Amino acid sequence: MFTMVDDCPRCGLHFERMDGHSLGAVAVNTMTSSALVLTVVALALVIIGTDASTSTLLLLAAPAGLIFPILFDPVSRTLWNAIELLMRPPQANEIRKEFRHIKVR
Repeated sequence: MFTMVDDCPRCGLHFERMDGHSLGAVAVNTMTSSALVLTVVALALVIIGTDASTSTLLLLAAPAGLIFPILFDPVSRTLWNAIELLMRPPQANEIRKEFRHIKVR
């Protein structure tokens, strides 16, 4: 649904730095979405009470669990790229030649 450019237009860094790189973004999205669904269920139990039916909880949590991951996908990709860059800074050979004059840590 959402597409992402292959390389950063500012520094030329290739976003998919290794095979399986996007799995980190999927993990970030899954954890955040799960936390949101659990929060919705917990709030519903606090507001409605513990006598709330399972179908009521499902009707409240399902939209959050279905819509949020789709909308959060670009954010999770960006967040994972930032985490990956902090854990493994780019090497000069990972940046396109025309951008190598830019200082890289």
